[in-house]
Amino acid sequence: MATHDVLEVAETAPMGRFHYGLLFWCSFIMMFDGYDLVIYGSVVPQLMEQWSLPAVQAGWMGSAAIFGMMFGALTLGPLADRFGRRPVILLAIGLCSLTALGNAFAWDAWSFATLRFITGIGLGGTIPNIVALINDMAPKSRRNLMTTVMLGCYSLGALLSALVALLVLSRFGWEYTFVIAGLPLLAMPWMYRYLPESLPFLVARDKIAATALLRRIHPTIDVEKLRWPTLDTRRGSASVSGLFTEGRAINTLALWIGFGMCLLMVFGLNTWLPKIMVAGGYPLVSGLMFLVTLNLGSIVGALSSGWLADRWGSKPTLMLFLALAVVSLCILGIKPGPLLLNLMLLLAGAATVGSLAVIHAFAAQQYPTDIRSTGISWCSAMGRLGGVAGPALGGLMLSMNLSLQMNFILCSVPGVIALVVVAIVTRRNVEVLSSVQLQDSKA
Repeated sequence: MATHDVLEVAETAPMGRFHYGLLFWCSFIMMFDGYDLVIYGSVVPQLMEQWSLPAVQAGWMGSAAIFGMMFGALTLGPLADRFGRRPVILLAIGLCSLTALGNAFAWDAWSFATLRFITGIGLGGTIPNIVALINDMAPKSRRNLMTTVMLGCYSLGALLSALVALLVLSRFGWEYTFVIAGLPLLAMPWMYRYLPESLPFLVARDKIAATALLRRIHPTIDVEKLRWPTLDTRRGSASVSGLFTEGRAINTLALWIGFGMCLLMVFGLNTWLPKIMVAGGYPLVSGLMFLVTLNLGSIVGALSSGWLADRWGSKPTLMLFLALAVVSLCILGIKPGPLLLNLMLLLAGAATVGSLAVIHAFAAQQYPTDIRSTGISWCSAMGRLGGVAGPALGGLMLSMNLSLQMNFILCSVPGVIALVVVAIVTRRNVEVLSSVQLQDSKA
């Protein structure tokens, strides 16, 4: 008689070569996702000048990618619960890299926005599924940390976009920043070879492939002595209705709003921070350096939030980071001295992106594996409404010629709303597979 369940063994496996490889490839993908999303904020001043764009139109151009992400999350995201995480991730990263490269050849605002929308579709299919893949495969004791380290690479990509802009814009023009966005296409053969499929997905559908994967995860385990769970495929595992059953309705709605507010802060700041600072009296070069500082803080925040979440829990950590985001943004509005200004930019970056990283991990823990990609994808898609509003409302805000203090107070309001809705979410004990029936492998 078997004594251990396959999925329990995977959850308790020690961190090894497989896990570091998984973290590397998911982090690599997330880094270029961050680059693709944030590069627009660095090039928008040149685009506005070259194409004579008003701030409101530039804001909607910035929102095109986020509209695409919403569409991609709703379409490509749930497909992974039916056909596997791996093929959807590879399709999505290929799509967003190809169209991001295509932006280098855009000839007007409409062609640029169209390509940004298609890039967003790929990003919308990528991000929820690599979050779900990490949560499916990470050891339980390192799940929050691995998720937030991976999500922290979004900030690394955002930082890279600002540094590339500083080096490239004045010498070669904005087009070359998008050439770099196509580099993941060169890595596709290696991603195809090394990126794994989700173990719970394979357990339910392909025992041979699951056995081979389990030996990579835990090389010393005796697979023959394990129990194998089976997924009841009669359930519509990828149906959105599952997000509102078994007491999940209030949590789901609260998470949607929380995602929206976190994304509004992150995308709004990354799109408009240089322009807000220029409007507040700072030179453009300083505005770009402020974006670098913001994203340096973002990296620290994403990494530290995962470490804290593994010790304090996801919800307390998330609420702490949201509170810090509100405070730091309000202080930025008083136009502090250079030292405090840079400290608050670091803290604002750490708190806003740290909140976004933790809320992804927090949301993934609210749903069982058979609806996890669907759950995260719908959180991501509904949250994109806030993400869309970030660049658009930022453009509207700048067109109103408000004071620097009022601009940053308005930037902090989403953090207050997110604090309220996160407090509503109740922690649920979620099994790895909600519809699993354990069977003896020899039965």
